[in-house]
Amino acid sequence: MKSPGDVPVPTPRDDRPYVIKTYDRWIILLIVLVGGWFLFRPVFAEVCVFRGNTFESQLVDWTAEHYYKKAIAIDPAVPDGWIRLGELYYYFSHGDPQRTIEAANTFAAGMKAAPNDPYLPFDLGRVELLRLHDYHKAEAALRESIRRNPQTTPVLRHEAEFAWDYLGYAALHNGERKYAIECWQQVLKIDPDHTSARDAIVRAGG
Repeated sequence: MKSPGDVPVPTPRDDRPYVIKTYDRWIILLIVLVGGWFLFRPVFAEVCVFRGNTFESQLVDWTAEHYYKKAIAIDPAVPDGWIRLGELYYYFSHGDPQRTIEAANTFAAGMKAAPNDPYLPFDLGRVELLRLHDYHKAEAALRESIRRNPQTTPVLRHEAEFAWDYLGYAALHNGERKYAIECWQQVLKIDPDHTSARDAIVRAGG
Protein backbone atom coordinates (compact mmCIF):
# COMPACT_ATOMS: atom_id res chain seq x y z
CA MET A 1 0.00 0.00 0.00
CA LYS A 2 1.41 3.40 -1.04
CA SER A 3 1.76 6.13 1.47
CA PRO A 4 0.56 9.67 0.65
CA GLY A 5 4.18 10.71 0.15
CA ASP A 6 4.54 8.32 -2.79
CA VAL A 7 1.89 10.06 -4.85
CA PRO A 8 3.59 12.04 -7.68
CA VAL A 9 2.95 15.74 -7.68
CA PRO A 10 1.63 16.85 -11.07
CA THR A 11 3.69 19.45 -12.95
CA PRO A 12 1.83 22.74 -13.31
CA ARG A 13 0.73 23.35 -16.86
CA ASP A 14 1.88 26.43 -18.73
CA ASP A 15 -1.44 27.64 -20.06
CA ARG A 16 -0.04 30.83 -21.57
CA PRO A 17 -0.59 31.27 -25.32
CA TYR A 18 2.18 29.83 -27.52
CA VAL A 19 3.06 33.27 -28.91
CA ILE A 20 3.84 34.59 -25.41
CA LYS A 21 5.99 31.55 -24.61
CA THR A 22 7.88 32.12 -27.88
CA TYR A 23 8.40 35.77 -26.99
CA ASP A 24 10.13 34.64 -23.80
CA ARG A 25 12.73 32.83 -25.89
CA TRP A 26 13.22 35.82 -28.16
CA ILE A 27 13.66 38.13 -25.18
CA ILE A 28 16.34 35.84 -23.74
CA LEU A 29 18.06 35.71 -27.13
CA LEU A 30 17.92 39.50 -27.42
CA ILE A 31 19.45 39.91 -23.97
CA VAL A 32 22.26 37.51 -24.88
CA LEU A 33 22.95 39.30 -28.19
CA VAL A 34 22.92 42.79 -26.68
CA GLY A 35 25.09 41.68 -23.76
CA GLY A 36 27.50 39.97 -26.14
CA TRP A 37 27.70 43.06 -28.31
CA PHE A 38 28.69 45.33 -25.44
CA LEU A 39 31.06 42.70 -24.08
CA PHE A 40 32.85 41.92 -27.34
CA ARG A 41 32.58 45.12 -29.35
CA PRO A 42 36.17 46.18 -28.47
CA VAL A 43 37.24 42.92 -30.12
CA PHE A 44 35.09 43.65 -33.18
CA ALA A 45 36.63 47.13 -33.38
CA GLU A 46 40.16 45.72 -33.24
CA VAL A 47 39.28 43.25 -36.00
CA CYS A 48 38.24 46.18 -38.20
CA VAL A 49 41.49 47.98 -37.38
CA PHE A 50 43.42 44.86 -38.38
CA ARG A 51 41.50 44.68 -41.66
CA GLY A 52 42.19 48.36 -42.33
CA ASN A 53 45.87 47.90 -41.59
CA THR A 54 45.98 45.04 -44.09
CA PHE A 55 44.63 47.25 -46.85
CA GLU A 56 46.87 50.16 -45.82
CA SER A 57 49.94 47.92 -46.15
CA GLN A 58 48.76 47.19 -49.70
CA LEU A 59 48.47 50.96 -50.32
CA VAL A 60 44.70 50.73 -50.75
CA ASP A 61 44.15 53.68 -48.46
CA TRP A 62 40.47 54.36 -49.25
CA THR A 63 39.48 50.84 -48.15
CA ALA A 64 41.69 51.15 -45.08
CA GLU A 65 39.92 54.41 -44.25
CA HIS A 66 36.56 52.62 -44.47
CA TYR A 67 37.60 49.97 -41.95
CA TYR A 68 39.18 52.48 -39.55
CA LYS A 69 35.97 54.52 -39.55
CA LYS A 70 34.00 51.33 -39.00
CA ALA A 71 36.18 50.48 -36.00
CA ILE A 72 35.50 53.91 -34.51
CA ALA A 73 31.77 53.52 -35.10
CA ILE A 74 31.76 50.12 -33.38
CA ASP A 75 33.62 51.31 -30.27
CA PRO A 76 34.93 54.90 -30.06
CA ALA A 77 36.72 54.07 -26.79
CA VAL A 78 39.22 51.85 -28.65
CA PRO A 79 42.09 54.24 -29.50
CA ASP A 80 43.61 52.19 -32.33
CA GLY A 81 40.87 53.16 -34.78
CA TRP A 82 41.46 56.87 -34.19
CA ILE A 83 45.24 56.47 -34.31
CA ARG A 84 45.29 54.50 -37.55
CA LEU A 85 42.75 56.80 -39.24
CA GLY A 86 44.60 59.96 -38.22
CA GLU A 87 47.95 58.55 -39.31
CA LEU A 88 46.38 57.49 -42.62
CA TYR A 89 45.35 61.10 -43.24
CA TYR A 90 48.79 62.26 -42.12
CA TYR A 91 50.90 59.94 -44.28
CA PHE A 92 48.52 59.59 -47.26
CA SER A 93 47.90 63.30 -47.69
CA HIS A 94 48.10 63.13 -51.51
CA GLY A 95 49.34 66.71 -51.43
CA ASP A 96 46.04 67.93 -49.99
CA PRO A 97 46.52 70.22 -46.96
CA GLN A 98 42.96 69.43 -45.86
CA ARG A 99 44.04 65.86 -45.13
CA THR A 100 46.48 67.18 -42.53
CA ILE A 101 43.68 69.15 -40.88
CA GLU A 102 41.55 65.98 -40.92
CA ALA A 103 44.39 64.14 -39.23
CA ALA A 104 44.54 66.75 -36.46
CA ASN A 105 40.76 66.70 -36.03
CA THR A 106 40.79 62.90 -35.85
CA PHE A 107 43.45 62.83 -33.17
CA ALA A 108 41.64 65.55 -31.20
CA ALA A 109 38.34 63.65 -31.32
CA GLY A 110 40.13 60.45 -30.33
CA MET A 111 41.65 62.18 -27.31
CA LYS A 112 38.15 62.83 -25.99
CA ALA A 113 36.85 59.35 -26.78
CA ALA A 114 39.88 57.58 -25.28
CA PRO A 115 40.86 59.90 -22.40
CA ASN A 116 43.71 57.75 -21.07
CA ASP A 117 45.60 56.98 -24.26
CA PRO A 118 48.98 58.77 -24.55
CA TYR A 119 49.52 58.15 -28.27
CA LEU A 120 46.63 60.27 -29.54
CA PRO A 121 47.82 63.55 -27.95
CA PHE A 122 51.36 62.72 -29.08
CA ASP A 123 50.20 62.34 -32.68
CA LEU A 124 48.14 65.52 -32.41
CA GLY A 125 51.11 67.43 -31.04
CA ARG A 126 53.34 66.15 -33.83
CA VAL A 127 50.86 67.24 -36.53
CA GLU A 128 50.40 70.67 -34.98
CA LEU A 129 54.16 71.13 -34.59
CA LEU A 130 55.50 69.77 -37.87
CA ARG A 131 52.68 70.35 -40.37
CA LEU A 132 50.26 72.99 -39.09
CA HIS A 133 52.80 75.02 -37.09
CA ASP A 134 50.32 75.88 -34.36
CA TYR A 135 52.84 75.75 -31.53
CA HIS A 136 50.41 76.55 -28.73
CA LYS A 137 48.16 73.63 -29.69
CA ALA A 138 51.24 71.45 -30.15
CA GLU A 139 52.52 72.28 -26.68
CA ALA A 140 49.14 71.62 -25.07
CA ALA A 141 48.80 68.24 -26.78
CA LEU A 142 52.35 67.12 -25.98
CA ARG A 143 51.97 68.12 -22.34
CA GLU A 144 48.82 66.00 -22.25
CA SER A 145 50.65 63.07 -23.83
CA ILE A 146 53.29 63.18 -21.13
CA ARG A 147 50.65 63.52 -18.42
CA ARG A 148 48.92 60.38 -19.67
CA ASN A 149 52.11 58.38 -20.13
CA PRO A 150 53.08 56.25 -17.08
CA GLN A 151 56.38 55.21 -18.76
CA THR A 152 56.03 51.72 -17.26
CA THR A 153 57.31 49.91 -20.36
CA PRO A 154 60.23 50.49 -22.76
CA VAL A 155 57.74 51.37 -25.52
CA LEU A 156 56.07 54.03 -23.36
CA ARG A 157 59.43 55.42 -22.27
CA HIS A 158 60.46 55.65 -25.92
CA GLU A 159 57.22 57.47 -26.69
CA ALA A 160 57.80 59.86 -23.79
CA GLU A 161 61.31 60.54 -25.04
CA PHE A 162 60.01 61.91 -28.33
CA ALA A 163 57.10 63.68 -26.67
CA TRP A 164 59.55 65.60 -24.46
CA ASP A 165 61.72 66.33 -27.51
CA TYR A 166 58.86 67.73 -29.59
CA LEU A 167 57.57 69.59 -26.56
CA GLY A 168 60.94 71.30 -26.25
CA TYR A 169 60.69 72.68 -29.79
CA ALA A 170 57.08 73.75 -29.29
CA ALA A 171 57.96 75.53 -26.06
CA LEU A 172 60.93 77.24 -27.70
CA HIS A 173 58.69 78.54 -30.50
CA ASN A 174 56.34 79.86 -27.82
CA GLY A 175 59.17 81.84 -26.21
CA GLU A 176 59.60 79.45 -23.26
CA ARG A 177 63.35 78.91 -23.57
CA LYS A 178 63.90 77.77 -19.98
CA TYR A 179 61.09 75.23 -20.15
CA ALA A 180 62.35 74.00 -23.53
CA ILE A 181 65.74 73.26 -21.97
CA GLU A 182 64.01 71.39 -19.14
CA CYS A 183 62.17 69.29 -21.74
CA TRP A 184 65.39 68.29 -23.47
CA GLN A 185 66.93 67.48 -20.13
CA GLN A 186 64.05 65.07 -19.58
CA VAL A 187 64.89 63.51 -22.94
CA LEU A 188 68.47 62.93 -21.80
CA LYS A 189 67.25 61.31 -18.58
CA ILE A 190 65.44 58.73 -20.69
CA ASP A 191 68.19 58.39 -23.30
CA PRO A 192 71.58 59.91 -22.47
CA ASP A 193 72.70 59.25 -26.05
CA HIS A 194 70.02 61.45 -27.61
CA THR A 195 72.47 63.80 -29.33
CA SER A 196 69.90 66.10 -30.96
CA ALA A 197 68.45 66.94 -27.54
CA ARG A 198 71.93 67.66 -26.24
CA ASP A 199 72.62 69.89 -29.24
CA ALA A 200 69.29 71.67 -28.78
CA ILE A 201 70.18 72.52 -25.19
CA VAL A 202 73.47 74.07 -26.37
CA ARG A 203 71.74 76.08 -29.10
CA ALA A 204 69.18 77.32 -26.58
CA GLY A 205 71.96 78.52 -24.32
CA GLY A 206 71.56 75.85 -21.66
